[in-house]
Amino acid sequence: MKKLYILIFFIYSVISLAEDTDKLEFRIGGNLGGKYKKISTTNFKNNSEPKDIGYEFIIELVHEPIPNLITGLGAGYQRENQVEIEGKSYNLIDTIPVYATVKYRFNGIGIYKPYIKLNLGVSIPYTRSDLDRTGVIVETGFYYSLGGGVEYKDMVIDLSYQYNENKLEGKYDGKIELSRLTLGIGYRLDI
Repeated sequence: MKKLYILIFFIYSVISLAEDTDKLEFRIGGNLGGKYKKISTTNFKNNSEPKDIGYEFIIELVHEPIPNLITGLGAGYQRENQVEIEGKSYNLIDTIPVYATVKYRFNGIGIYKPYIKLNLGVSIPYTRSDLDRTGVIVETGFYYSLGGGVEYKDMVIDLSYQYNENKLEGKYDGKIELSRLTLGIGYRLDI
């Protein structure tokens, strides 16, 4: 956790050094497919395909300290898919990712600007009613995302692989691991 705080401080410091390149990016996305890699407890283990639709709302403060390298901080809300356990669908947790981001843009002068991106941070749980009723406590966990996309003027379209892991305590000990492919669309504002 200390390493994450140091990384966030470093990125914020780099952001504050440069001038006139700060942008605020708003993005919405939907899960195209995913997998609950592991939902394990002392009582059951389950590898399940997610049910229903998962989606997210993300906001990022980004900065371009040198041409084509973009750094920043982000946060959002991720509505996770339901999981099927023994024939029943359950709402588990939603998450609030808080992360540092770094992007590399391959073409800084064309109309279409492709990029690759890495997000690294924490997954803060927001439990839903099905899990709350069991008396389970969900701990803050790990979050990362790796993907790429295209910028067109102030619009952004990206495709990313995302992973969240949160530990469970209480009646069910164990952890929830969710990976998925997410398609997002966003808009960037100068600030």
